[in-house]
Amino acid sequence: MKKSVLAICLLLSLSAIGQNTNLIFTDGFEARKLGEWKSDLSTITDKEAVNGKFSIEVKSGSKVQRTVTLKENSRYSLSAYLKTAVGAEEIQLNVEGLKFNNTGLASALSGWTKKELIFQTSEKQTDALIELYHPISSVGNSAWADDIALEFLGAAVYEKQSGIKPLPIRNAKEDMGIVQQPAEKLSWMQDAKFGLFIHWGLYAGPAQGEWYMRNKAVSINNYRKLAYPESGERQFLGDKFDANAWAQLAKDAGMKYMSLTTQHHDGYALFHSKYPDSFNSYQTHNRDFVREYVDACRAAGLRVGLYKTLINWRYPGYYDVTGTDCKKNSWNYKTDISNKESARQMKEELYSMTKELLTNYGKIDQIFWDGGWLSEQGSDADGSYFWESGKYLDANNQWKIDSRYTEKDKSNGKDLAIMGLVRQLQPDILVNPRCGWRGDYVCEEGGAKISGPVRTSEICEKALSLHYSWGYTPLAEKADKIINASKVKVFLADCLMRNMCLLINVGPDRHGVIPKAEADVLREVGTWVNKIQEAVYGTRGGPWNPTDEQFGYSYKGNKIYIYLLQGYQSSTFTMPSTDKLKVKRVYDVSDKSELKFKQNAKGETTITGINQSKNPVVTVLAVELNKNVY
Repeated sequence: MKKSVLAICLLLSLSAIGQNTNLIFTDGFEARKLGEWKSDLSTITDKEAVNGKFSIEVKSGSKVQRTVTLKENSRYSLSAYLKTAVGAEEIQLNVEGLKFNNTGLASALSGWTKKELIFQTSEKQTDALIELYHPISSVGNSAWADDIALEFLGAAVYEKQSGIKPLPIRNAKEDMGIVQQPAEKLSWMQDAKFGLFIHWGLYAGPAQGEWYMRNKAVSINNYRKLAYPESGERQFLGDKFDANAWAQLAKDAGMKYMSLTTQHHDGYALFHSKYPDSFNSYQTHNRDFVREYVDACRAAGLRVGLYKTLINWRYPGYYDVTGTDCKKNSWNYKTDISNKESARQMKEELYSMTKELLTNYGKIDQIFWDGGWLSEQGSDADGSYFWESGKYLDANNQWKIDSRYTEKDKSNGKDLAIMGLVRQLQPDILVNPRCGWRGDYVCEEGGAKISGPVRTSEICEKALSLHYSWGYTPLAEKADKIINASKVKVFLADCLMRNMCLLINVGPDRHGVIPKAEADVLREVGTWVNKIQEAVYGTRGGPWNPTDEQFGYSYKGNKIYIYLLQGYQSSTFTMPSTDKLKVKRVYDVSDKSELKFKQNAKGETTITGINQSKNPVVTVLAVELNKNVY
């Protein structure tokens, strides 16, 4: 008996040693209670979970929050498993109440995905608000969170920003036989900074977002009807589609590139495709909308981007690529060996259409891949074995495609896989990571705020929609239901100071008209961009890291630009040392009015007389030096 007690005590002691004493809390919700979490709508559910049986269900439009007590001047890790019902929505994990240390992230993945935020507190900051937020949408689905943990990492590390030091350099990396584009080929995107994303297709008819077919389990035959008169008020018309008007709006907004959904997950293509059994606008409307769009972009002097999904809900094999294990789906598809051939055809259509898009429309500048994950599970990289995302096709791959739908490498005659095909047909094109290959640049999607340091080791694009969906919904018509111009200005400024690009999405209606409320926001932003354009185009983030929600910097030639956000409230600003570089002039970029300044012996410059009331959302200052920054 004594030995048993001793053994138990020893086990308890060893367990205590193994415990993480820096763990502030971890919530797996197995107690079936919200506990410290507060919410008016969200509840604990047993329908979804990561490890146990329960998780927290975050309803559409709902916030779930808890207050935590922290140490000042300290670093923390906040992690959680997040999941959405569909990839068209997002769930955010935010840290609030820490002023310029506030941060957040968003996830739109419909499979459980672990996300982590690293943040820190400053002096006298001891209380923070941890928040789960699921923005409202017309779909009205829930999102979920589980195994949320907050851990103390130690003392905060503060960067002494002084002197103009070299920033980290992006080195092109190789993945699956494909090397990322060199820096010089990404320069147009970094110079352009601002682009227009357009989600448009059959889903604009029902006006319930681009995931309508999947969310409502609409059969293939019934979905086809949306292209024809029998669907009535739900019919996709395109009768007022004017690509030149779209391009003009992008120019009015100060944008330099565009990206159009050539085909979304519903399988309906906006271009003339010759792949057998394809479903496209040339068949239904006798129009190649992509052709009209590409021509309009070029006429307006805009760079041409094409969105292309990999997946296609018209093929049951998407949920059962082996024909032996059909995953959960809206259409109640069952495991069937014929699904393997269905999956192969879906893959073959991808290759065929990619080849058409990159052959028939001249020079294409950018591809926005989407949907690389299989059965709505895992990551895009997890699906790369099926899509063959790299340079060459594998002769032993189970899902072979007809050689007519790809090309052979001109140097050795090998059959090219999807990225090999892309690189051979369009050598200068830039692609994102969503096909399973690592991408030429990285993406940050969703409406979560932008925070953290300058992104220089990887070029980054922030993509978000003006309304809380990507395809058209009635919410896009209401000014109080979309992101307003002030928020867009902040998003853009946050991108500029971090060396990022901003891609803003709109959803035209079934006629092809971009909602007036969204167009008004873009034109208002464009008026502002026009006034500060020297601090937008061609700039690079740095030479110092920003202070979140307060200020940040960019540079170009012999000028450093300072972006003051609403979180910074002072008529005086002190810029870090510029070493031996001398300040010649300081002015407000919006009206070129001169500002007084004084540079001390250390090279620090104090600017006085700043008037933020002229541009209360973002004030931009220019500091002119006697020599180039770099």
